[in-house]
Amino acid sequence: MNKNFTPANPDIIQTFVEMQDSYPPLYESENDYPSVKAWLKIIRTQGFSSDMMQEVLGYCFKLIENGKYEESAQLMLVSCATRNDNACHVLGRELFKGKLFATNTAASFGLLLNSAQNGNAEAICDLALFYKNGINAKKNKKYALKLYKQAMEAGVERAKEEYEMLK
Repeated sequence: MNKNFTPANPDIIQTFVEMQDSYPPLYESENDYPSVKAWLKIIRTQGFSSDMMQEVLGYCFKLIENGKYEESAQLMLVSCATRNDNACHVLGRELFKGKLFATNTAASFGLLLNSAQNGNAEAICDLALFYKNGINAKKNKKYALKLYKQAMEAGVERAKEEYEMLK
C-alpha cells in the first residue's frame, strides 16, 4: 500500500458530524456545498492521496481569501476528520487564530502536538509558540528553542527567525 494514500473511510460522515460538534464553525451554514459533498464522497468511497489533501487544503485558503468562511470551515473539518496530519495541523492553527472557529487553544495544542509527534515540521514550529508563551503548556523557553531548532533543521524558514529572537 502506498504510504501517501489513505484508503476509503465509510465512516467519514459520522466523524465529520462529530467534528462539527467538537469544533463549531463561527459561521454556521445550512448550505450543502458541492465541494464538501464531493470531498466526503471521495474519502468515503475511494480514499485519497496526500496530493489530493494538499489540493483541498489549498482550496480552503483560497475560500478564506474570498470570504467564503463557511465552506472553508466545513472542508477543513472533513479533512481533519480523516486524521491526516497536515489537515489536523491546519485545523489546529485555525482553532488558535479564531477566524473560522471559536478560539480553542486547548484543542489547538492537542492537534498540533499530535501532528508534531508524527513529524510535521510546521506543527513543531507552531507548537514551540505554545511553550514560548506558556499557552496550554508550562512556559519553557529551553523546550521552545529545541522545537524551533528541530523545525529549522527540517526546513521551516520562519523557525530560524523565531529561534534567533528567542535565543
